[in-house]
Amino acid sequence: RYLAMPTPRQVKEACVYLFEVRKSKNDQRTINRFFQFNNDENRLRKIQKFDTDKFRPIVNFLKGKVQKSSPENVELISWLIDFYPRPYEEYVKCNNEFIESPTLGTELNNNGGTNKKEDERPTNWRLIITISITLAACLIIPFALKNMSFESPGEPSPPLNDCVTWADSLYIPISCDTGPFSKYGTKVEHDKANSLKNMRKVEVTAGYRFFTEDGKPLVWYYKTKENQIEYFTAPGFHPTNGETLKKITPYIIDKYVPLYSN
Repeated sequence: RYLAMPTPRQVKEACVYLFEVRKSKNDQRTINRFFQFNNDENRLRKIQKFDTDKFRPIVNFLKGKVQKSSPENVELISWLIDFYPRPYEEYVKCNNEFIESPTLGTELNNNGGTNKKEDERPTNWRLIITISITLAACLIIPFALKNMSFESPGEPSPPLNDCVTWADSLYIPISCDTGPFSKYGTKVEHDKANSLKNMRKVEVTAGYRFFTEDGKPLVWYYKTKENQIEYFTAPGFHPTNGETLKKITPYIIDKYVPLYSN
């Protein structure tokens, strides 16, 4: 259903899911070209924060409102529907015939020349892409997104009540079929081992109990880009940006923890 009647938000959600599923070298080039990643940034996080309106040309192409789109848009669509061979250059290598460019209405011949046919109906690549979109809309993408999970193949899907989502300062139960993101804008995650139920974001003062009697930490922290410290009651990853939390230390307590609460 995501590609049968797509919206920009649905295309974005498909990208978020498939980013962790399709990771071939060619696919990396395709998504790098579309999302323009920087070398040192969290790529999944950038997709999540990507301007949703930038997927609108893809939606217009899928709905047939436009007959042509940019190369990066068409390549991303081929990645979304798992079209092979991809990218377009690989498709050209596999065919010894005139092939129309999906963008310019230009045909490539065996000698590397071009024959422009602006008014001719798209063939080959465009035709196969269109057919593949129809099949994916009916079968592939809805199934993958409805069963949004990251278990290994063959592992049974968890019950619908095994999911949680971060809500301001703690994880709350949520149905697994809610979608990749909850109404809070945070990711819906499986928590079969109940490993996230003890995670809380807390305010601390110098009187807070930071360690057990034998010196084990009871608090983990994360330092933001603004040099602010956030404190959590369990180890793991930051609930919204995926960064690893660090164990509290006496140095951090002395430097950042206030003596009193307001």
